Amino acid sequence: MLRLLYIATNLNTSGGVARVLSVKLNYLVEAFPYEIHILNTYGNTNKLFFSFHEKIQIHDLDRKSQKSLDLFDYRTKLNKKINTINPDIIINCDSGLKGSLLPFLLKNRIPLVYENHNSKNAKEADLFNNIKLKLSFFFFSLSVNRYTWVIVYEHANRNKRTKNFKVIPNPIGFEIPDIPHSLENKKVIAVGRFSYQKGYDKLIKIWYLVSKKHPDWILNMYGEGDYDDLIKLAKELKNLSKIEFLKPVKDIKSVYLGASMLLNTSRYEPFGLAVTEAMACGLPVIAFENTLGPKSYIDNKKNGFLIQKDNFEDYANRVSMLIENKNEMKRVSKAAKESMKAYELTGIMRQWHELFQSFLLNKSK
Repeated sequence: MLRLLYIATNLNTSGGVARVLSVKLNYLVEAFPYEIHILNTYGNTNKLFFSFHEKIQIHDLDRKSQKSLDLFDYRTKLNKKINTINPDIIINCDSGLKGSLLPFLLKNRIPLVYENHNSKNAKEADLFNNIKLKLSFFFFSLSVNRYTWVIVYEHANRNKRTKNFKVIPNPIGFEIPDIPHSLENKKVIAVGRFSYQKGYDKLIKIWYLVSKKHPDWILNMYGEGDYDDLIKLAKELKNLSKIEFLKPVKDIKSVYLGASMLLNTSRYEPFGLAVTEAMACGLPVIAFENTLGPKSYIDNKKNGFLIQKDNFEDYANRVSMLIENKNEMKRVSKAAKESMKAYELTGIMRQWHELFQSFLLNKSK
């Protein structure tokens, strides 16, 4: 039985990384004979938002300081935990600065897999975090050959100079519904944490344009984080009554089935789990074409829509067109759901199983 150790951070949030890990690892531990451990390097795990199977062992890294630059304490605690767990394979899911340094910090030569959860066109709102981001990209470029495999979401993120990159997308976290989506509710949704990355300031400006034509439609925004600035912007545009700010929910599938469209305005999007899950439920989706994730699986005007970066007017017009054309909405809904069959959980997890089994084959040679 292979013992897998996943290294992650902020496992206690409702973010996409925590969600996709819960979906994937719960499936792995039930379907295959793996012993699975997770080492959460930041944040406590006393109250997890998502549920993990009882067989999965979750460990906290008990550190005196959580500062990224406190590498000595981090390295000591990290190696102590790894020695205790003694994994056969380590899967690094931390795309931050300390995650990029992982291969340089390990004392044991345990096979490494890097599960990328970031985008090469990522940017942060402030100078300090942008510097950290650039440093993480730099250190990862130095360590890339220390990984047996680097797993990316789509081909645009591949490094053509290395042979250890492999494309495995994120899976849909639930069964794709058999019946067509009714698309009857006058409700549009956005799903994701309230952060600079998600570009919700752009969405509020777009929704202002849509509301002038369709004041009977409502935008529901689900996420965690500080949205005071977004409320202020909506008030300035006199559009707050057309927007609801809601906490994240565990049963996200019911949210998709209760809406008629999903809008993504991210400044960058490595994958976009909310987008693929919404499409799997039959929601028409609109996103900006500069986002690598949505661009990799949305075929413009066929199973969704891609809008030129920051063209708010075109974006709003596309939303209005769908609202006004129910037949077009239904056509895109059907195509979106059909295209997401390639991301069903069983098929994606079979790829992960085959990847892990390849370590056993190499070990026996």
